[in-house]
Amino acid sequence: MKKIYLIALMSMILIGCNATENYRVLSGNTIEESNLHQHIATLASDEYGGRAPGSPGGEKTKEYLVNAFQALMLETINGEYLLDVPLVEVSVDKGSYLSILQKGSEKMLKQGGETVFWTKRVQENVSVDNSQLVFVGYGIVAPEYGWDDYKGIDMKGKTAVMLINDPGFATQDDSLFKGNAMTYYGRWTYKYEEAARQGADAVIIIHETEPAAYPWQVVETSWQGKQIDLKREDLGLARVNVESWITNSIARGLFEQSGLDLEVLKKDALNAEFKPVIMEGLSLKARLNNTIRFANSHNVAAVKKGSLRPNEYILMMAHWDHLGIKEEQSGDNIYNGAVDNATGVAGILELAETLNDYDNERSLLYLAVTAEESGLLGSAYFAEYPPIDLSQIVAGYNFDAMHPRGKVEDVVVVGYGASELEDILERKLQKYNKYLVPDPEPEKGFFYRSDHISLSKKGVPMLYADAGIDQVEGGIEAGEQSSLYYVTNDYHQPSDEYDSDWDLSGIAEYLRITAEMVLDLANSEDWPEWYEGNEFKSIREASRASSN
Repeated sequence: MKKIYLIALMSMILIGCNATENYRVLSGNTIEESNLHQHIATLASDEYGGRAPGSPGGEKTKEYLVNAFQALMLETINGEYLLDVPLVEVSVDKGSYLSILQKGSEKMLKQGGETVFWTKRVQENVSVDNSQLVFVGYGIVAPEYGWDDYKGIDMKGKTAVMLINDPGFATQDDSLFKGNAMTYYGRWTYKYEEAARQGADAVIIIHETEPAAYPWQVVETSWQGKQIDLKREDLGLARVNVESWITNSIARGLFEQSGLDLEVLKKDALNAEFKPVIMEGLSLKARLNNTIRFANSHNVAAVKKGSLRPNEYILMMAHWDHLGIKEEQSGDNIYNGAVDNATGVAGILELAETLNDYDNERSLLYLAVTAEESGLLGSAYFAEYPPIDLSQIVAGYNFDAMHPRGKVEDVVVVGYGASELEDILERKLQKYNKYLVPDPEPEKGFFYRSDHISLSKKGVPMLYADAGIDQVEGGIEAGEQSSLYYVTNDYHQPSDEYDSDWDLSGIAEYLRITAEMVLDLANSEDWPEWYEGNEFKSIREASRASSN
């Protein structure tokens, strides 16, 4: 059994050190790269079939997690490691189509090559007829920014055509939204939700690689096949009929057919005075025949109870799911998700084993959530129907897609400038002669693309960080090239596979630093706060006040 030497080590530490310092430095071998390799290799193997919720591979993944937690003798929440997450799968059948009507002619767009379309409505048949296309700029209604892209129009009977991201990114102007950093208004999730609130029939998002933060192939693989959503009381009827993307080249052609210039309209859309533009002569027709299956997936949770304050928690989380198997695809059709996110799951499992050897006054909560790839569904359900009091979660750490690029000099914080957890991290990094770096690509909206945001919205201070890009061997340039290669070639592709030659030393170092931060908090009475002006600070204050 590993870490037996820690008994002797802890005995030495206890002599001549105060209680606080006992928990601030872990032995250099407490996070073991060999264990990380084993977990990643297993979870990202073909045997696990891409870990889609509701699939045989998904069931194997949950079993693997439960067995791991049981082996560590961790406790359950409410008597079960598995926490129910009710889901529904909607698959668009062959024969479904999306067409553009113009002056009596009909152009059917190719699913995958020219468009990707689906529905979140739990209905076997969904149709849209002669729905007028309307360009609505970025499709944003943001009163705090004095912005309304839907001003002066009734969207009933119409299809909203819009740009991805937000005006701040397009202008790099800090006075518009958050400048280069994407806001939630720039996310596709928000755009579909807002169009539904406006009463639109359907939504078409125009793809562009730079503002979307990923190439068309990611759209193509992520939104074809089964679409998973939470099972909602209204069965999704509050959503628009059809949600879709189209390629940039198809979009340009449509605007030309309507006598419009997309580039000119993109510039117009950067002004708060922008008003929706009718795309004269163009309308949408769609027929979706769907196969519907209700399923029950699970978040997997385990607890190491605190000795003094067991009802206060330090959370460590990662999503266990990926995209599964694309049955309709020839060749390699298993989306193994090694980086995304077998690495994160391996991380929380190794943290659990490491931290088992130390005392903790507060409880340690390990949470592996389902259906992240379908829109952060598992974490959203946990946040909406929590099995514990969320106001008693002191802080949380999220692990998602940790890159195996070897040792690095830095740690990157996604959503930098949020909470005092960053101060704790920065102090810890100084001991390791490392430095903290704000997210170098805030325009990609990573802060809104992972599960920590579900807890943040409920006020829980969350840290989403990772070993950085300043590689010990090769420097920043090598790290940037590694990141670009992954996003361009492997992200949400079958090629995201485990490689036994991976150098996991950088990931192991960051996990070791995280373990020390967790123990610092677990053996203190500190409550890290959101910074002044943060959008979640008032939510946290209200939840803490109501629990006291």
